[in-house]
Amino acid sequence: MIWVFVQFASTIALAVVSGIAALCASRVYHAPTKGKSYSRLRSSLVWMGIGGLVFVVKLTAVVVLTASDEVFTEDKWTMQLPMLAIPAAAIVWFSVPAARAIRAAAAVKSKEPTASQDRLAAAAPRWVWPVQAWFTGSLLSVLQQLFIAEWPLRIGTVLEVWLVYAAAVYLLWIRAKSRYRRFNETGTPQGNRALRLSRKGGVVLAVVLAAALWFMLGAQASRVPDRMSMAGHEHAHGHAIDAAATTPSVSFAGLTGPRTGKPDRSFTLEAKKTTVTLPSGERKEAWTFNGQLPGPELRVKQGDLVEVTLINEDVDAGVTVHWHGVDVPNAEDGVAGLTQDAVMPRQKHVYRFIADQAGTYWYHSHQQSSKQVRMGLYGVFVVEPDAAPPRKSADLAVVLHDWQTENGTSVTLGGLNRLQRKTADPGSLVRLRFVNAGNLPAPIYVTGTPFQVAAIDGTDIHDPAELTNTRLDLAAGGRYDVTFMMPDAAVGISRQTGPFSQEGNVLVISPSNEGMPPDAVKVPVFDPASYGTPAKTEFGPDTRYDRSYKLVFDNRLGFYNGRFTFVQTINGRVFPDAPMFTVREGDLVKMTFANRGFEDHPMHLHGHHVQVLSRNGKAVAGSPWIADTLNVGPGDTYEVAFAADNPGIWMDHCHNLDHAAVGMSAHLVYEGVYSPYEIGSATVNLPE
Repeated sequence: MIWVFVQFASTIALAVVSGIAALCASRVYHAPTKGKSYSRLRSSLVWMGIGGLVFVVKLTAVVVLTASDEVFTEDKWTMQLPMLAIPAAAIVWFSVPAARAIRAAAAVKSKEPTASQDRLAAAAPRWVWPVQAWFTGSLLSVLQQLFIAEWPLRIGTVLEVWLVYAAAVYLLWIRAKSRYRRFNETGTPQGNRALRLSRKGGVVLAVVLAAALWFMLGAQASRVPDRMSMAGHEHAHGHAIDAAATTPSVSFAGLTGPRTGKPDRSFTLEAKKTTVTLPSGERKEAWTFNGQLPGPELRVKQGDLVEVTLINEDVDAGVTVHWHGVDVPNAEDGVAGLTQDAVMPRQKHVYRFIADQAGTYWYHSHQQSSKQVRMGLYGVFVVEPDAAPPRKSADLAVVLHDWQTENGTSVTLGGLNRLQRKTADPGSLVRLRFVNAGNLPAPIYVTGTPFQVAAIDGTDIHDPAELTNTRLDLAAGGRYDVTFMMPDAAVGISRQTGPFSQEGNVLVISPSNEGMPPDAVKVPVFDPASYGTPAKTEFGPDTRYDRSYKLVFDNRLGFYNGRFTFVQTINGRVFPDAPMFTVREGDLVKMTFANRGFEDHPMHLHGHHVQVLSRNGKAVAGSPWIADTLNVGPGDTYEVAFAADNPGIWMDHCHNLDHAAVGMSAHLVYEGVYSPYEIGSATVNLPE
């Protein structure tokens, strides 16, 4: 939502503008001539006026965001706005009348020296102090915006911020009074130069020492323990955190897929280091499954017993395989330190599960996933329905991925080639399975034919309508299945607008490997909330939920594991202090997501699919929207629901994996379940 950016930008702008206004106001009484006095006074008032306009913009943004959800603005109403409004009122009440008196003694272009009594008026606290208090409030608003992402907001935090503000404003008042009294007694604004320098030096030294102490203590306090359980209950949230929740009784080591019986499909994935050539021509080390990028496409039939043997040849940090979007039993989920130990070099691990639900999924390592997925440890997993397609068809998986290169970001579409060509007979049904293996939402342009979005995250859309001139924005980690009847001419797939060419990173499907599709142009974005037609689901307006939780996402500067960085928070906290949400098997659970930061957060709940109930207060009007990876944009609120029908302990994290790596990771835990595994530098397990 644009108002999130407006609110943030206006906060920064107001600090800059009020700072200039305060500087100009404090320099008026230093003016050597009446002309200079007039010029500085005018500059002060102009900057105050600009600041007033910026404040109105900020206030408007806060009001609009409050109408969306008060969670976006509770800190603005309790801290920022009062610290800005009170001194702004003081400026109108005190500074503006004082400015009239100063102006009466000034002259536009006069070089006549400023009289002592006129300088005294410009040194009066009622002129300069309200402006300095305004700047102080603006500066604290910026610091609060950058460093405090707490939700729900504690009264103690509000009092601490106000105490700092009150102390700073009081010291400014004492300084202004002292300067005025000194000027009145001596007739000079300078005072003792050595004393002034020593005072300023003392203030700077005190600030530096305080910052150094804060940095040292903050870095130390943020360190993740060398050895810890990801499933600790210290931060559990639930309606009834009773003995069943705090006294584990069942290890999910027993929550496995079938351990006996001949598998219907068997695969081997060998993780190893490989050198690849990117579209830019740059040769780069990659970590691959079976030496392929993406990893081998695994296709099974619905209902198959699947067995996958993971072998780590030489990836030093260890690897796992997480089956993204597949609601496997908990012990098969492939999260290092939670459901298994990482598979170290020359070790192996076997996954076994029933592929219950047809659809498009993918797999990737969940050991150091922010790095290992980026390096290439990912691939497509497709569960085909039992029934054969009713007509001749082409079925293609297309993986979207970004490589960081020496020359910038290199985007890929399916493979590492530039232009890729596929063939399909006219009149045949084409199904494109888009998988976003990157960290950011991926735009997809389909040109040359009308198309349908047949499925989202492996779940079919009810009665999908035909789309034209529509862009698809695919969440990081998410999947769209797109279908169309193959025309006689070429169909194009691109991640950017513009013409298709041999050098473009595009996919062209045609009957005879020839021709180019129409250019990709700027078009409206596909909206899943109003697509298709309604159908009966487990959740509706009258559903009574056993548990309800709220997750508030934010960004702030802070420490994570000893490093000062830009952390991503859930309810103001980062892993391992992020909340753990408890449920009982059979519960119906409702969650509300609210993003009050300014980055997208594709939230992925392992082991479950959620039904999206509403977005920004408006109920979903089309087909039931079922997802396992939901992109929550800045300023967005979503209500989702799911049935607690897959016991275990499950990650619920942002699938911008760089965000998860700096703390945006929570957990869903079923009462009575515990994990025997640990994470930390003293173990082999580093899940993010």
